[in-house]
Amino acid sequence: MRDEGNRSTRLPPMRGEHVRLPAQLDDPDRLKAWTDRINHPESFLVLDLFCGAGGMSLGFEAARFVVAAGVDTDPTAIATYAHNLLARGILRDIREIADPRDVLRDLGLPRIDVIIGGPPCQGFSRIGKGRIRSLELETHYEEVFNRLYHEFMRFVEVLQPLAFVMENVPDMARYRNGEILKRITSRFTNYTIDWRILDAVDYGVPQRRRRLFVQGNRLGRLVRWPAPRAGVVTVRDAISDLPDRQPPSLEEVLPYRPQQPLTAYQQKMREGLRDDHRDNVFAHIIRQVRDNDRLIFAALNEGQKYRDLPAELQRYRTDIFHDRYWRLRYDRPAWTVTAHIAKDAYRYIHPEHCRTLSIREFARLQSFPDRFLFAGPRTARLRQIGNAVPPLLAQAIAETLYEDLAR
Repeated sequence: MRDEGNRSTRLPPMRGEHVRLPAQLDDPDRLKAWTDRINHPESFLVLDLFCGAGGMSLGFEAARFVVAAGVDTDPTAIATYAHNLLARGILRDIREIADPRDVLRDLGLPRIDVIIGGPPCQGFSRIGKGRIRSLELETHYEEVFNRLYHEFMRFVEVLQPLAFVMENVPDMARYRNGEILKRITSRFTNYTIDWRILDAVDYGVPQRRRRLFVQGNRLGRLVRWPAPRAGVVTVRDAISDLPDRQPPSLEEVLPYRPQQPLTAYQQKMREGLRDDHRDNVFAHIIRQVRDNDRLIFAALNEGQKYRDLPAELQRYRTDIFHDRYWRLRYDRPAWTVTAHIAKDAYRYIHPEHCRTLSIREFARLQSFPDRFLFAGPRTARLRQIGNAVPPLLAQAIAETLYEDLAR
């Protein structure tokens, strides 16, 4: 479905500043291609709620779905979404959309076949609950974050898609003894609903990332889930081809000249690049490292954490900050990448070099291909990456769903 040859893309700024990217649908030719797709009678049209940068949409697009639009409140995430996907990026709070059918009318969509998305999950996660209590904001989060899944379900209720897929943290399944999942099941009696906790590492993502997926369809069929893929992709498989840069490295565009044959995963990450981009790598931006942090990084072997440091290098309590500094292992997948990387990335120290990972390296661990560019300042781009659904995990779910809808 992707037509890279006609894509209108300009290079981002050459240093680590606010990256501004044009939307694909600003190009008349791309707009016509999108219009043709959404009006094709055999297309399965997707609406992505809480879309973020578009990891879930990218996976569904790769599985032959036609992603019509994504909705989110983050302007930099919407800019990223609209640039990388042949879809409309809608900067809106869905709570302010009184009638979900207005989205279809405004965009000229004939229908929505599948609704996907991941409502914000701070109130469900164990880490989130601890931080919320410490800030005495639990009531606020209960009302705002934990109820956003209601907005997702409201769209499902009104638009009646053939299927829906909702992503969240695993603790959502356990929240108040499974109350949320019971509510969803009882609310949609015309849908067959199932849920499962999937680990991204089982679907070709170089990261251990367990997430809850709730899936429903009104086809009268049991929900099917993708079978785990053979083999494990390691950190080395994912990032060892990228240029060796010492911090600070703020160039947005660097030459790409790998010294070794690419792994299968690296080849996949380099697919789809425009001809004039194939010799470049984007956003391989690395933060400055303070001298005292460099000493700590140098003292850690692969897989070691802060608590493994010699006592003279420990500046914090090891019972609280035991994994504040954590060096990745080259021969294993990464541990879960979170949005906290926007603040610091000390849990993701490079396996070989005395630095944290770059924006592009984090994107690789999330399975975003190198052609996928991120808008906004450095911190916003890292937050988008940490919040995203890994595209390869989304694609595995989407491929199984597409087979069910097409038969």
